[in-house]
Amino acid sequence: MSKTWSKEDRHSFEKSEVMQGLETIVLDTLKRADILQEKIAQQVENVKATTRELEGLTEAAGDAKAAVESVIAGADDGAIDEGCDGHTDYVSDEVAEDGLDYSVDQSEVIDDLRDLVTAALSEGNIKLAYRIERTIDEIMEQDTPCL
Repeated sequence: MSKTWSKEDRHSFEKSEVMQGLETIVLDTLKRADILQEKIAQQVENVKATTRELEGLTEAAGDAKAAVESVIAGADDGAIDEGCDGHTDYVSDEVAEDGLDYSVDQSEVIDDLRDLVTAALSEGNIKLAYRIERTIDEIMEQDTPCL
């Protein structure tokens, strides 16, 4: 439409506030597009670097898996779990417990620990309360042999 205008009309339109406003909007949009393009290029480089790192970790995990498999293959099939090797630990535990002096009543200790749990919960320290509860459970647990 503006191509059919006279030179004076076209010159007036190009120097008008509307045209200048449009020009600034277009230039601002181009600047933002350039900034976004640079950010996208930077993110692509970050993704490529992360991919290379993950490939290295995958390779290391494969090596670790191979090492574990070789250790398992070389392990003695008749090995006994040393943490729980039957009745001998239970007997030695009984002998060790016989030598201890229980001057403090077990129920008093449990009551004190429960008071500590309520104090920890009132302070918002849930981890500490959980650890104390686990300690109470271990104290109350019946002595059972490891079979």
